[in-house]
Amino acid sequence: MFKRSNVLVISVLAVFTLFAVVACAEGTENPFATTTPVPVGEDSGSTDKEPVASGPDIASGEKNFVGLGCSGCHKTDSSKLVGPGLAGISSKGDDYIRKSITDPGIELVDGYANLMPTTFSKLKASDLDDLVAYLNTLN
Repeated sequence: MFKRSNVLVISVLAVFTLFAVVACAEGTENPFATTTPVPVGEDSGSTDKEPVASGPDIASGEKNFVGLGCSGCHKTDSSKLVGPGLAGISSKGDDYIRKSITDPGIELVDGYANLMPTTFSKLKASDLDDLVAYLNTLN
């Protein structure tokens, strides 16, 4: 049978997993941040806007990293939190980063379970571009 310490470890992991699933589920209150995409810098429909520069906005990507709840599970250095640290992720390439965000179960980092929410597959392309550009700045 199981030793008492094994039962304790399994119980703690089960509670943590349940917490992570509930915290990351859409439509629930998340103590870390929100997993619902948060528009950054949208105005209330003025037609006198100057043309927006094309290309990703790193500052917007950084705001999305916090606003979307990424910082609740990932650190921007190489240390581990719930998910792996993201320093140096640019070496994997933009396609890998995009797939990791929009379809997180497709390729898992060794030693990590697939706990990342799948709601990020619905991000606007510009928000995803901004987020990838920001992640590429992490060294």
